[in-house]
Amino acid sequence: MTSPKIAKIIDSDKEFLFQNYGERLPVSFTKGDGSYLFDQDNKKYIDFFSGIAVCSLGYSNQALKKALHGQIDKLLHTSNWFHNQEQIEAARMLSETSFPGKTLFVNSGTEANEAAIKLTRKYGLSVSPKKYEIITFSKSFHGRTFGSMSATAQEKIHKGFGPIVPGFTYLPFNDIKAFRKAVKKDRKIAGVMIELIQGEGGINVADPDFVKEIFETCNKNGIITIVDEVQTGVGRTGKMYCYEHFGVTPDIITLAKGLGGGMPVGALHAKSFLAEYFTPGSHGTTFGGNHLAASAVAAVLKEMKKKPFISKVNSSSEYILKRLIEIKSKSGYIKRIKGLGLLLGFEIAEPGADLVREALAEGLIINCTAENVIRIIPPLTIDNGPLEEGMNLLEKIILKKESLNENTKA
Repeated sequence: MTSPKIAKIIDSDKEFLFQNYGERLPVSFTKGDGSYLFDQDNKKYIDFFSGIAVCSLGYSNQALKKALHGQIDKLLHTSNWFHNQEQIEAARMLSETSFPGKTLFVNSGTEANEAAIKLTRKYGLSVSPKKYEIITFSKSFHGRTFGSMSATAQEKIHKGFGPIVPGFTYLPFNDIKAFRKAVKKDRKIAGVMIELIQGEGGINVADPDFVKEIFETCNKNGIITIVDEVQTGVGRTGKMYCYEHFGVTPDIITLAKGLGGGMPVGALHAKSFLAEYFTPGSHGTTFGGNHLAASAVAAVLKEMKKKPFISKVNSSSEYILKRLIEIKSKSGYIKRIKGLGLLLGFEIAEPGADLVREALAEGLIINCTAENVIRIIPPLTIDNGPLEEGMNLLEKIILKKESLNENTKA
């Protein structure tokens, strides 16, 4: 039953806001603590979604709060016309935790990918007037602005917006033969953009041999490698950056989501040789990397650099995977388990929207992507208590749903 408070909120939402997100789930969160969220009626929920992998340190994290409160008391914004010490510190830490290079701060993942596309084209066109195409892969998702939307190899993302930006070649994900053929045939390729785990595409993990082929071929042919780490970066997959699982180092990584722990911020981090192609005036942003956003990035990275942090992510991942395997052995409802670290998913044999709503009613926040893949992406700091509590709830909901489905068939 819908409470009077949320009913009023829903009515106001429809009156004043665009409805481009479809029918929102019937809850409005008012506060958070650790891995718990509380709604308008003070009902408590275990968060296995973390705002689409954004709230990497959970809610009310002391280190992040201290950094943000301290910065709010000093300075929020001055613009990129001036030097910014917080931005320099955040960029230094990105170089330390990934690979030596230079960083451009922006406001979001789609902006980071736009910048990567522009930088790659600028580099390619400096080599040849025809070298501007970028390869991306089926089921990818790189954002919703025109460049990143056009890079996204999904027709449903393009539909209804007229001509997309030219210069992208779409290839099947994990298909080595198709990649070899495309590179051999087309001398206009300037770059390859890839998600090593496709989040929106259904938690699809890249094959190591496929990744090896891409990097070896690109290195031989002067093709820029871009790894979209918007969802996979900063600890999410059990390493600081997902590319580390594959033994490669890209020319460019793009970051956002968990980078600011909840603050809107994105970044392009690239090998230093590429920085010269963004000459003064060739790219910019008003808000990107302002004092508040940069202080959030530095606070998040400082926490993640602490020795126990990543090992805790991996132990939480092992626990979830163990429980999912156990649930799968008891139920035919789960068809396949996918992912790395705390970017996990399981495929079911029917659309997952109902399961998401049933979980929400029980006090568990999960998400469905690619229609039938349930995502489990909790805060990286989740404690054992809420982790076990959440998995117990998930098992209860799945077994109940399977039982109802069997009774309906009978």
